[in-house]
Amino acid sequence: MGLKITLVIIVLSISYLSLTPSEIVIVGNDKISHFIGYSALTFNIGLLVFPSKRRLLIGMLIAVAFGILIECIQHYIPGRFRSMEDVYANTMGVALGGLLTLAFGKGLLKLLRKFRLFR
Repeated sequence: MGLKITLVIIVLSISYLSLTPSEIVIVGNDKISHFIGYSALTFNIGLLVFPSKRRLLIGMLIAVAFGILIECIQHYIPGRFRSMEDVYANTMGVALGGLLTLAFGKGLLKLLRKFRLFR
């Protein structure tokens, strides 16, 4: 249950931060934020579907599609702009999240179960 809650929090946070009108134009370092946000999103998805690599791949594709959708919607938000660089940063974050799941998913889930934070 905890991972589902964190997934909702991550999706809502990315949506809010990406779709809130902005008067400040941030260039450059916001790519790091995209990368980290989508890494966290995909790692959370990965932990929910572990050990299914097929479901992980589907989750990764959904995360990339979510990032593209957010970028398309930003075109209509004051102070926001569509950016292929953001899509690239999101996609690289998704790739890292998938790799982190494959590398650490089993051990982390075992630890979460030990402390009864996940079934």
